[in-house]
Amino acid sequence: MRIIILLIFVSLISKNLSAYQEISIQKDGSLMNFEDILNSISSSVAQDDIQKYINQNIYNINFSSDKVSFEIDLERLSKDLFAQNIKFNLILLECSLRKNFFSLNSNMFDCPQFNQKIFDKKKYLYLTYKNLSFRIGEDNKQKNLREVWHNFLLVSDNSFRTEIVPDKYLKTKNYLGYSPKITSYNKRNLEIEIESVYNEQQFHFLINFF
Repeated sequence: MRIIILLIFVSLISKNLSAYQEISIQKDGSLMNFEDILNSISSSVAQDDIQKYINQNIYNINFSSDKVSFEIDLERLSKDLFAQNIKFNLILLECSLRKNFFSLNSNMFDCPQFNQKIFDKKKYLYLTYKNLSFRIGEDNKQKNLREVWHNFLLVSDNSFRTEIVPDKYLKTKNYLGYSPKITSYNKRNLEIEIESVYNEQQFHFLINFF
């Protein structure tokens, strides 16, 4: 019975899986051509200029009257950047590419936002999403929110097996940039095999916080 359920699940999600992640963002005056897109992605992902690596991993770019869309190979781009010892953050590109993402209290209901809270006369920087909050650390005027985001999760070389509920599989694919192998189905959970720049603790934080 478990095998039948697993096969049905794999059949259903396979229709929604692509080798690349599709990104669609609102078009504005800063996104008028291909060079603008490369520059915008680069500055939202890393402090280093990574445009040449993005250029090697971006496909099917389309400009409409109000939107810009493209596909990006997050798995290969992650490996390229990691191999160059570049600090980066590729999660939630549809959010980090938005104009006001790197501002305090951006009020984007469908994306996380940076907030400042005061406790015992000290200011702290938080990342909030829906009803969840994560304290990043003590805040000061010198903190650059782009730099905070670029260094939000320290990347490393990881390989592990872990369990998730089935409805987290598509979200998992989006964060990893590929569809992880399902090794078993047990007690309504999927056991998956992961190779990633995120460790197991970071992985579960990603799929449960965002």
